Amino acid sequence: MEFTRRPVTPVYAGQEVALRFELRDSEPAGQFEFQIINTRGGQPIPIDGGKGGVVARNLSSGEEFERMVSIPEPGEYQVQFRAVHRVEAGKKAEAGKDNWEVLDTFTARRKEAPPIVRVALEPNARPGSEHAHLWNFIQNVTRNLRFERFAGFARHRAGRLTEFPGYGSLSYERLHELATEFVTESSLGNSFSPPDWDPEKGRDAAINGSYVSEERKDQADPFPPDFPEGQDYPLRLVPFAELIYVYWLEEGMLFQSLNRVLARFQNRRVVTGGDPLSRLAVSPLLPLRGILWGLAEAEKDRLSLRRRAAEYEYQYGLQLIGRAIPPAQMLVERRTQFLSAFHSLLHDCHHFYKEHNDKTVDADAFPLLSSLRELHLVLATGANNQYADMSVTARIETMEVQWMLAQPEMREFLGGRTMVPYDEDWMDRVDAMKQLQGWSDASITHFYDLAVHGEQLLLSVRHGRWNESDMDGDDAENWAIKWKPSIQRYVHAYRAVTGVDLSERVDTTMPSTLLQRRLARKLVRY
Repeated sequence: MEFTRRPVTPVYAGQEVALRFELRDSEPAGQFEFQIINTRGGQPIPIDGGKGGVVARNLSSGEEFERMVSIPEPGEYQVQFRAVHRVEAGKKAEAGKDNWEVLDTFTARRKEAPPIVRVALEPNARPGSEHAHLWNFIQNVTRNLRFERFAGFARHRAGRLTEFPGYGSLSYERLHELATEFVTESSLGNSFSPPDWDPEKGRDAAINGSYVSEERKDQADPFPPDFPEGQDYPLRLVPFAELIYVYWLEEGMLFQSLNRVLARFQNRRVVTGGDPLSRLAVSPLLPLRGILWGLAEAEKDRLSLRRRAAEYEYQYGLQLIGRAIPPAQMLVERRTQFLSAFHSLLHDCHHFYKEHNDKTVDADAFPLLSSLRELHLVLATGANNQYADMSVTARIETMEVQWMLAQPEMREFLGGRTMVPYDEDWMDRVDAMKQLQGWSDASITHFYDLAVHGEQLLLSVRHGRWNESDMDGDDAENWAIKWKPSIQRYVHAYRAVTGVDLSERVDTTMPSTLLQRRLARKLVRY
C-alpha cells in the first residue's frame, strides 16, 4: 500500500490533512479499512466529517483514493490500514482478524499565532544643509535675547540697580546701560557666562553661512586699514535682531501699558472721563520710583512712536493705527510685498507638511524655494538706512519696558490672574492693563509667540543664500523641517489674535486692521 500526506510538515492542530492511498499493482485486490488514531489512545478520528473513525474501501490493483481529516488536538498520530478477509459464498467473513499496519506517523503541533509583520513607509533621508550652523546660531541668539536671560544678567549685577541715588534719573541710566550691554553683546552672538561674555558656539561657521558675508566684499571700505573701529557686529554692522519682535509687542500693547503708567506717574490725564489708574501711588522708598522718573526725563532721547511706525512700514510694510501714527502720504517708501511674500511662505509650508506627513506622497519643496527667494529679496530691499540701529535700539528700549513692568510694585498695583501661566514675569501686567483699559482681549502670550517665532523665521530667511542659483528644493525642505515648530506656532498665534488662519488661505489684510475689527466686535457685544 502506497501512502502520501499533505502537508508533509509541519502539521498543526485544527488543520485539515489530505491522505492519499494507492494499492500497488503487485498487490491483490480486496477490501481494506483505514483509520487515524492518537498514539495516547482513544477513538479513531472521523475521516471526511463522518461519524465513524474507520473507512472501508474496495480497491483493485493500481487504484487510489484520497480523504480529508481534521486533526483535533496536538499529539502524535498514526495512519493505519488492514485487509478484510474474503471467504467462500455462504460463509461469514472474519473481518478484523488481521493486525493494523502503520502507514505513517506524524506529530501535530499546537497552532501558533502567525508572526506579525510590520510594514511602514519611511521618508527619504534628508540631505545635509549648509545653513545648519546658521540656523542653530540664530536659535541661540534669539534665546539669549529673551527677557528671562536679561533678568538673570541684571540680578547678577544687582548692585547697579539696588542703590538709592540722590537723583532718580541715575537709576534709569544704569538700567539703560545694562540693557544696552545685554542686547548689544547678545546681538554680537555672545552669551553671558558669569562673570563675563563668551562667544556662542559655532559663531564663525554661522557668520560665513550668511549671504551678507559675501555682499561686504563688493563694497568699498570707508576706513583706512589701521583705523580703530571699536566693537562690531559679527556681520559688520548687521545685528542678529529683527524689528518684527518689537512690532508684535507693540500691537500687544506693551509700550502703551507703560505709557499709561508713566502718564499717571506724572499726573497727566490721557483720556477723558475717569482714569482706571487713579489709585497709582509709587512709593518714593522703592527703586521703581527712580526708574520711572529717569524714564520720564529721558523721553526726548528715546525712539518715538512715529519713528518706530515709519520703520515698520519701511522694513515690513506693516501699519499701525492710532492718532500718533503719521499718515501714509508722509512716508516715502513702504514694503508692500512683505505680507504677501511672508504669508504665502507660511501657507506653502502648511501644504508641504501635509504632503510630507503622507508617506505615500513625495512632497515637492520647490514652491517653498520660490517663496523663500521672494521673501529674502523683500527683506534685503528693506535692510537699509535705519535698519540695523533701529532694530537694536528698539530692542534695548523694549527690554527696559519689560523690566519696569516686571517689578513687584507693578504686580501689587495692577493685579492679575495668578493662575494663568506666562513665559515671562512682565506678561501678566500687560494683560491686566488691557483689561483695565478695555483694549483687545487677545492674550499677550500670543503676541509674544508672534514676536519670538517671527523674529527667528525672518532672520533665517534674511541671512540665507536663497537667491543663489545653486539652491534647490532640498535646501527649502531642510528649512521647512528645521523651523516647523516656529512656523506652526506663528500660524496658530496669528489666528488667535486676528482670526485669520494662514494655513487655509493667504490673507494680506494689515494685522492692525484685523485687530481693530476684532476690538470693534468685542465692544459691540458688551
